[in-house]
Amino acid sequence: MSDHHHPFSVIIPAAGNSDRMGSAKAFLRLANGQTFAESLLSGYSGYGATPLILIVNESADPAKINTGSAICIINDHTDYGRSYSIKLGIQHIPAGHACFIQNVDNPFAGNEILDQLMLNLKDDSYVIPVHGTKGGHPILLGTNIVREFAGIDSLFDFREVLRNFARIEIPWKDPAVLLNINTKEDYLKFLGSK
Repeated sequence: MSDHHHPFSVIIPAAGNSDRMGSAKAFLRLANGQTFAESLLSGYSGYGATPLILIVNESADPAKINTGSAICIINDHTDYGRSYSIKLGIQHIPAGHACFIQNVDNPFAGNEILDQLMLNLKDDSYVIPVHGTKGGHPILLGTNIVREFAGIDSLFDFREVLRNFARIEIPWKDPAVLLNINTKEDYLKFLGSK
C-alpha cells in the first residue's frame, strides 16, 4: 500500500445487463479462478481504498462473489444506465475522499497505475490514463468532484458533469487501460492473451 495524501474510495459499476456477453461480467473468471469483481476488490483493498463499493443488478447474486468488506449495492434501475450506478455508489463515499471509478469489464488496476493517478490528482480535477489518443480506465475523481456528484439529487449524465472540471491525462504505454470486455469473443481473446 502506498502513502497517500488523502483517503480514497472505489466504485465498481457492474450492474449492466451484459446482453452481448450473455452473463454478468462481474462473475467472469480470470485464469487464476477469481472473478473480475473479486480481483478488483482485492486489488483496491490491498491498495488502501475504503470503502469499496460494488454495484450489481437485481439478477446478480452477491453471494457468488467474495466481496470481503465491500459494500454491495443493488441497482434495480439498470435502464437508467451506468451513470445511475455511479450515483448510487457516490452516496456512500465519505466527505473528503477522492474516488476511483473502475469498470468491472476492465479488470486491471495495478498499483503502478493507481500510484500515477493518485500522484497527479488535484481536488477539483479528475485524472485519466490515456493510451495513444484514447482515454482509459480507471478514472480518479478529486474530492470536489465527488462532493459535486453527491449533491445532485436528479439523474445525471456522468460524462456531462465531468466536462465542468479539469481533466488531467496520464500517458500510459499499456493498452490494457482501454480494455472493455463486452462479448464472449472479447473474453476468450482476453483469456488467450494472458
